[in-house]
Amino acid sequence: MNFRDLDLNLLMVFNAVYQERSTSLAAKRLGISQPAVSNALKRLRTFTGDTLFYKSGSGVAPTRTAVTLAIPIGHALDTVENSLRAVRSFDPATSTRTFTIAVTDIIKRSLLPALVTLARQMAPNIVLEFVPHPAGRTTEALVGGEVDIAGIASFQITPELVTKHIWRERMGVILSKDHPLAELGSLSIEQLNQLTYIKSAQIPLVFEHIENIFQSHGVNRHFACQTADTESMYELVAISDLVMIAGLNFARQHNVDGRIATLEIPFELPGVDFNLGWTQASEADEGHRWLREHMISILQSAGRVMKFEMPRAA
Repeated sequence: MNFRDLDLNLLMVFNAVYQERSTSLAAKRLGISQPAVSNALKRLRTFTGDTLFYKSGSGVAPTRTAVTLAIPIGHALDTVENSLRAVRSFDPATSTRTFTIAVTDIIKRSLLPALVTLARQMAPNIVLEFVPHPAGRTTEALVGGEVDIAGIASFQITPELVTKHIWRERMGVILSKDHPLAELGSLSIEQLNQLTYIKSAQIPLVFEHIENIFQSHGVNRHFACQTADTESMYELVAISDLVMIAGLNFARQHNVDGRIATLEIPFELPGVDFNLGWTQASEADEGHRWLREHMISILQSAGRVMKFEMPRAA
């Protein structure tokens, strides 16, 4: 018999019989018939190769194998019950849950300080684990349980996910204010082909999406540098002749010392939508709902401050 055929109900039967020392009392406790209990024990014997229980007086007694299994099975059932209870009734003031959040560096400034401060005030015992964004495998990381929530572009959304649109970022050319082309306002296709670019390794699917659009308009970009993050690109652009394609609003946020300039692209480059994504399985999780609602509120507030294009209220 395949181990995958072993279901939770069999373990619950084992636990009840072990504690009650009676198949009839176990059946009454579980709300099932005594033949159903006997059938479950028969299936368990197939898995273990042991009789598990033998007749003793008016009830049953456990074999050595059953005694060995009793504690780990009981612990496993308690863990499942406690986890389900925590999902059904999340109390931020007492919860000790850990939430894993995948973040890109472009939202760290907007999200982390506000969310951590709020969590320390409202949910002092939870743990927030911020991990690097899983880049091209966001859906896999969410569905596989590696992360609880992640930022995701609209073209990456799959049917397994639930998403909330946060903002849309308009893209443009970012370059040093001392660059020879900085005063032009807009660039031609020929000029775009002559520039030398910098890119980030952090969000490869967004890069690929933008690159395909550029190539469809006859622009074949030459890259001289790739960074591990996005934020360092602004500093490198400010001190060199390299240029980058990035969000215009984020560029304004980084241009506190006036060292960079922005230029329009001579063709329509669709805005990049930023969404928060999570799995269908997490939708009814009260703790997850508490987390994502606060994340959405913080990021929407940041979007309004930074003058992003925001979704219209329903």
